[in-house]
Amino acid sequence: MSNSASDADRDFIAAALPAFISEAVEQTEAIETLLLELEEQPDDRALLDSLFRCAHTVKGSAGIFGLNKVVEFTHHVETLLDQMREGVIALGPQLSTLLLQCNDQIKFLVATATDDDADTPAQKEERDDLVVQLRMLTEKAADQPATAAAATPANNSAKPHTTRWNISARFGAEVFRNGMDPLSIARYLAGLGTVLGMHCSIEDVPTLPDLNPETCHLSFSMELESDATREQIVGAFSFVADDCQLDVSAPETPVQKLARQIEEMPETPRLGDLLVAVGAVSQDKLSQVLSTQQQTRGMPATPKARIGDLLETQAGVAPEVVEAALGKQQKLRETCAGEEGRYIRVQADRLDAVINLLGELVIASAGATLLARATRDVSLLEANLYMNSLIEEIRNGTLGLRMVPVGETFNRFRRVVRDTASSLGKEVNFEIEGGDAELDKSMVEKIADPLMHLVRNSLDHGLEPPQERLAAGKQAAGRLILSARHETGAILIRIEDDGRGINRERVLQRAWNRGLVEPGVTPSDDAINMLIFEPGFSTAEQVTNLSGRGVGMDVVRRNIEALRGTLKLNSAPGQGLQVDIRLPLTLAIIDGFLVGVGKSKFVLPLEAVVEVIEAGGRDVQVDANGRHCLELRGAVLPVVRLRTLYSVESTHTERVSVVVVNSMRGQYGIEVEVLMGQQQTVIKPLGRLFKTLRGISGSSILGSGEVALILDVGSLGELVTTDTTHARPASAAVALPTP
Repeated sequence: MSNSASDADRDFIAAALPAFISEAVEQTEAIETLLLELEEQPDDRALLDSLFRCAHTVKGSAGIFGLNKVVEFTHHVETLLDQMREGVIALGPQLSTLLLQCNDQIKFLVATATDDDADTPAQKEERDDLVVQLRMLTEKAADQPATAAAATPANNSAKPHTTRWNISARFGAEVFRNGMDPLSIARYLAGLGTVLGMHCSIEDVPTLPDLNPETCHLSFSMELESDATREQIVGAFSFVADDCQLDVSAPETPVQKLARQIEEMPETPRLGDLLVAVGAVSQDKLSQVLSTQQQTRGMPATPKARIGDLLETQAGVAPEVVEAALGKQQKLRETCAGEEGRYIRVQADRLDAVINLLGELVIASAGATLLARATRDVSLLEANLYMNSLIEEIRNGTLGLRMVPVGETFNRFRRVVRDTASSLGKEVNFEIEGGDAELDKSMVEKIADPLMHLVRNSLDHGLEPPQERLAAGKQAAGRLILSARHETGAILIRIEDDGRGINRERVLQRAWNRGLVEPGVTPSDDAINMLIFEPGFSTAEQVTNLSGRGVGMDVVRRNIEALRGTLKLNSAPGQGLQVDIRLPLTLAIIDGFLVGVGKSKFVLPLEAVVEVIEAGGRDVQVDANGRHCLELRGAVLPVVRLRTLYSVESTHTERVSVVVVNSMRGQYGIEVEVLMGQQQTVIKPLGRLFKTLRGISGSSILGSGEVALILDVGSLGELVTTDTTHARPASAAVALPTP
């Protein structure tokens, strides 16, 4: 780590550095998102202000920790962003690319803050080149006539003026032990302006025999002349906010005093009420202004006047006061909108440990329920039912802690789509839908890489170049949609493009050549589509940086199936491709429906169960894989007999039950012998022996100590509704794992 602090300072800040890195990573991710949004809305001042704040936050926090490389490089970026805010420089595609490259450098510097060796000569050369480009732009803008800046008088009037700040800070006793050095904060404040005076108090310092060098007794007062805002000065103390009594003040003008009173007021939604409460306008004047505003309503040639403008022109309220009141309203709106988005950081392993203990609690609760039923004690049964309801609430709440919006992952692909389309010479309109749909965090992390492959595949193979699209009667810019929505206890993630679709003839020919399909045999369209997921399969004419080696798509399918997910392709040649990925919402605990076949137990996800019907047992004719059909309300219902499919030893009962379930391929039935009802099911992974077993996604331990297998409704549905050669023959017996 390169900094100007002493070795002792480094020891003090080492403990707090991970917090800075985590915050800086979030800020750099926000910078990338804001830049991509600004490309679509270049005139959005709010986005530009947010972008500047993110860069300034990274620079300011890095300054506290003495990370000079981050500070110096980010300073050049911040200067350019400031000129963009002033309207001197306009954002264009080339400038956006430059800023994205600069953000990548900031990410690198933050990630390697503790490793000087990681900053190779090649990295330094690339960073120096970026600095040259940034300085050329800012110096060229500075040499432009003043008329450029005059085009935005509102921005110029908003530039901060130099203020003499009185800063008083009394640090807590635990500051040193928490890894912070107050002097580094003082040095950072000195960099914000000119220190006119500083005084350290020794009132709280004990005598030498009682002095503990690990206990902080420091307090100081400082007079600082700076153009920094109060928020920027207070931000310097953000890492010691809980261990510091801080007071930042400045001589106030009457207008500033009114603005401060507005800022300190409790929540008041209406602009007029804010100004009346602080005495900026009388109630009578406010009534007159509101009456004038009402009169403009309904006049076709006259737009409705803004109350803020009327308060300035008719009531004589200072523009700064009106601006402060409007800012207060905006903060209230943002607070209300973001109230549900507040969060605290929890280490993932701690949360995993809680969920594992919850799983054991569910199993123990099931055992207690069995014992309570055996005793037939009414009071014990009631107490047990109440305990089960509480455990279910705890389960739902705890699993909800792991649920995160998939939109956070989807937004990462904006940069991927932008850069990939640019390298391929293609125009792409990228859309995200349903980003607020939630999925288990562990699954979100594991699905990111498969989605990356599929998105790049759509860009490289699916979407055509502009000339080819125009010749085919399409718009020059292709369309790529990444969407998500909840669907019967699962989440459906869809990647859809309006490109070429899958060339089935070429895929089939390549499959014949590679021996994946017997020459002359033509499988179904769905089977041909799925051939692209075979290992080493590729139809690319030439190898590029993105594709052509047949590596990646087989990994996509393998990773999705490892998450108990399913893949489905819908291709319309010349019109586009739709890739559907269905994943369970969680990998931990589900509501299950327990059934029995002989001495074996199986669990069905309760969300997939539609109804249960009775059916004949002995006289029904089944094929080698246990499949047959029933009539259900005038329609044919495919059914699979688990006893035959998995060669389970069982007595042939006269009457059996068929559980009707929903799957990707529609409804089908599962023939079972015993219905045991609903219960919470803790999902346990299968051993290597059962990894290739179709139709089974996991196992669970029952309250009695027995092991039950969890049925995979999706893959079992494929066995039932298609003539597949992958189904296990009737002679292949399955031995259940022993508890």
